[in-house]
Amino acid sequence: MGRSFRISVPVRWGQAFAMALAGLLLGSALASSARAQSSDAAKPELEDALAAVDSLRRAGAFPAAQERLQSLREQHPERVPVLWRLVYTYADLGQSTDEENVRAQYYNNALNVAKAGLAADSTSARAHLAMAVAQGRAALDAGTRERIERSRAVKRHADRALAIDSTLDGAYHTRGRWHREVEDIGFFQRAIVKTVYGGLPESSIDQAVRDFRRALELRDRIFHHLELGKTYLQMDRPDAARRELRAVLDMPAEEPFDPRYKDEARRLLDDLE
Repeated sequence: MGRSFRISVPVRWGQAFAMALAGLLLGSALASSARAQSSDAAKPELEDALAAVDSLRRAGAFPAAQERLQSLREQHPERVPVLWRLVYTYADLGQSTDEENVRAQYYNNALNVAKAGLAADSTSARAHLAMAVAQGRAALDAGTRERIERSRAVKRHADRALAIDSTLDGAYHTRGRWHREVEDIGFFQRAIVKTVYGGLPESSIDQAVRDFRRALELRDRIFHHLELGKTYLQMDRPDAARRELRAVLDMPAEEPFDPRYKDEARRLLDDLE
């Protein structure tokens, strides 16, 4: 499913703790309403071009999608529907490579495009969600302080996206992931983060469950079931976790990273047996 994002306190302070930022590993999952969002474009020819890009991304043809989007950006430099798709495409490309330097460059590109999207329209829910994704990806290779700062940004932009548009399943998923992973930080590590780095926003494992469930209400997707299952595992609710993980295996793979998510669900189920 991609690398987990971990913030580690210095060794002299003890055990490292994990905080997988919401949206870091979503890849194509975040473009959850790409077809519907094509209506954001004012010109029919741009709508058609974006629909073609969406088809490429659903097929996993990320390099071709990137090329098309870069061309569209030259023609429409301030069109948010072009920019948020380019953010997600860079994130997908980064998730698809094992070369660390290449991955870091893709994620840096995603962050720069996300900044352009918010500069073009700070009232766009899609622009805020794209920034949450980009901030999380940019944090993967950052130091501890920067990771914590980007974690705050992930939460802030996910909240803002939902305040603007409460129908974005990807935003609920992002926020749910954030709540779950922050809740996984131990008391001692939380105290260190608060003392040294200024702390993190309040989190709730129950809010994580509510967010994943809401994401599933909006769109029944493999990735939502997987992360809800992992949340139930963290809550020591094995029966509920089995239900969600089995749902992952029962659903057809429809998106580029779905086979990867199915493999993870299978491994988690095996561990429960």
